[in-house]
Amino acid sequence: MTRTFSERCNMSIIAIITAGIVACAAMDIWQKLLQLTVNIPASNWGIVGRWSYYGVTKGALINPAIDDMPALPGEVTLGWVVHYLVGIGYAVAYWVLVEKLTMLYYSGQDGLIFGILSSVVPWCFFMPALGKGFFARGTPTPLKACILAMLSHAVFGTAMGLAFSQLG
Repeated sequence: MTRTFSERCNMSIIAIITAGIVACAAMDIWQKLLQLTVNIPASNWGIVGRWSYYGVTKGALINPAIDDMPALPGEVTLGWVVHYLVGIGYAVAYWVLVEKLTMLYYSGQDGLIFGILSSVVPWCFFMPALGKGFFARGTPTPLKACILAMLSHAVFGTAMGLAFSQLG
């Protein structure tokens, strides 16, 4: 049975949202496991919420003093929401690479490739935006910070590829 264009679009939207959520959840579980086993703190979604709030309301996309700014009510919740919305955004990008550009497939292997390549975003955008410098040069352990970001994105991408492969 052939699906209509509308049915295919609805399935794609559901798959994109689901894959983005699954990938974020896998990354969160990975970070929690690192925290419990080797005492590496998970991402601070409160800072992400604070950064998002000031980015939207004040146009402060680059905010190197974000850690020193007072906490905002609801910033942790906002940070979690932003985290999952960004995950869905990444799922859109992965879907485009598979469905429109045929550069990848829906698989754990291609998801891993996507995840590792997506590490460029925290290294070259998010870390500098938070005052940590390109490739985390403003942190005490830049190599460790970059490796942790890459590993989290590798888990994220692998989970996304596997989720899409099951939903496709």
